[in-house]
Amino acid sequence: MKRFSILTLTLILFLTMSFVGLNSTEVAAQEDLEFTLLAHSSAIAFWRPVQQGMEDAAEQLGVSVNFTGPAEMDHGQQVAMIENQISAGVDGIGTTITDPSAYNNIVQEALDEGIPVVAFNADAEGNPRMAYIGQAPDTAGAAMGERIAELVGEGGSIVFLNEDPGHTDLEARTRGAQEVLDEYNISYESIDTTTDLSTAVSTIMDYYSGNPDIDGWFGVSATATEAAGLAVEQLDLAGEVYAGGFDLTPTTLEAIQDGYAQFTMDQHPYLQGYYTVHALYLYHKYAIDPVDIDTGGGIVDQSNVNDVIDLSADGYR
Repeated sequence: MKRFSILTLTLILFLTMSFVGLNSTEVAAQEDLEFTLLAHSSAIAFWRPVQQGMEDAAEQLGVSVNFTGPAEMDHGQQVAMIENQISAGVDGIGTTITDPSAYNNIVQEALDEGIPVVAFNADAEGNPRMAYIGQAPDTAGAAMGERIAELVGEGGSIVFLNEDPGHTDLEARTRGAQEVLDEYNISYESIDTTTDLSTAVSTIMDYYSGNPDIDGWFGVSATATEAAGLAVEQLDLAGEVYAGGFDLTPTTLEAIQDGYAQFTMDQHPYLQGYYTVHALYLYHKYAIDPVDIDTGGGIVDQSNVNDVIDLSADGYR
């Protein structure tokens, strides 16, 4: 995953903080810019803080921003939606890129029309987008693998839960975790849980009926992680089977709080929406090309979940 210099980030943060003090009505009188952010599986709860960050940035800068995307991951539909935005003449596009090649041509088309494109949340190597704003999935996956190893121990057995098989970042998270688990001789397999929460829970429960010796199940995506904790609760397996995964949805945080899940990986989705809008704005306002920003993240568990849960309910975490 690409990195950028501390100096570059410092410049971006300086400019960003400078905008906070601007009167949005005064900026709006100067600017007439419209941006669109498109996300895969847009119906899931994960995107709420992304939208909050996007809206906060738009208010500060006096620009107009729309959020859209297919309800479930559908590359063809998302490409068509980007095409519509190009035809509508928007001033900038942020999009998730969840396939190694499906978005290459449409992103290049936008760039050829003079529309800047920034990838956020999910990226694919080789795509011509101008920059990527989001977590480094392989690094985050490795951190997840270390936490799993601490829980299940040498020689354990776990299953990965993936709601969107083939999704570039979810596969990278899984690979990052697997490399760590191999060092501890922990066996693993992956199952498709879909983006429907009830289907995901029943899929996990069905899996457990045939694999009662499993030590834990861990999502590499938001809905799958929610389902992990719910399955432990419904099967009454707290203290017997570990659960965890990615993202800070209220359901996952409640599961950690109640002891049905042990941890979740944060990727700061608020920043993904916030910085994407700023990157597109800076390109138009000051001819500053967007740069990669790793939104980082950390682990939320019993030690800090109470500090995060209220902010999650408000749409910031």
